[in-house]
Amino acid sequence: MPNPTDDDATPTGADILAVQDGADGWGVITVAASADAYRASPCARCPWLRDSPVGAFPPDVFRHAARTTYDLATHKFGCHSSTPEQPKTCAGFLLRGAAHNLSVRLYGPDVTTAVTSDRPLYDNYREMAIANGVDPEDPSIAPCRDSRSYLDETAAPSTPEPSPPAQLTLARATRIIRDFIVASVGADHGDEMTSQARFLAGRLAAHGLLAHATTAPYAAVETPRAVIRAFIVDSVGEDTGDDMTEQAEQLRHQLAAAGLLTSAADEPSPITP
Repeated sequence: MPNPTDDDATPTGADILAVQDGADGWGVITVAASADAYRASPCARCPWLRDSPVGAFPPDVFRHAARTTYDLATHKFGCHSSTPEQPKTCAGFLLRGAAHNLSVRLYGPDVTTAVTSDRPLYDNYREMAIANGVDPEDPSIAPCRDSRSYLDETAAPSTPEPSPPAQLTLARATRIIRDFIVASVGADHGDEMTSQARFLAGRLAAHGLLAHATTAPYAAVETPRAVIRAFIVDSVGEDTGDDMTEQAEQLRHQLAAAGLLTSAADEPSPITP
């Protein structure tokens, strides 16, 4: 685990993936970093703090960043006082918005020991966004999951340690997914692609769709193809229709052929030549 101290200036090797305009000179920058630094406590003007001035950031910023608190989200809410070159995950988000974030659940940090706040925080993302001008009926915050308060609990929600067969399945699935991503992109971007593959393998496992992954914390409410397709759309940033459906089916077929999907998750479907 990287040093979480707020003065840490170790470069993370971050790559900028997308920039979304949030108006008034603000925006949301999506980055991929090989190291996962985080704030150990909220910064002075953290928007998750109840005593921070509201309206410091335009509502569009909160709409764009709402997806970090969706169920099984793989993006994390970054600290606005960090930089794209040296990004850090926001402490307020870790304490109040990360309980259902897949990346945090799988890879940490351990919120109960690594992050603290001595100032009051909003209870959840939706409350913070509404306080900062987002309409309560805005569709962007409707899917936000309300995290339990880690500050008021003695322990965070626990995810059982995967069994050895589940760990093997996750490792094999990650390898197949990574090879597929590299082949699709036509280049190998190293740790970034490994992280993407782990995220997708973890998402499939979280839905109980990988063989032997019996400790998955979420019910299988999606099909493998649907989960894979949603991941591709999220990674690319747009939905190109049938092309993405075909890509998702090709990867699903590879995972099924390797015996990595549960029998209930198998979706026999012809692949277009």
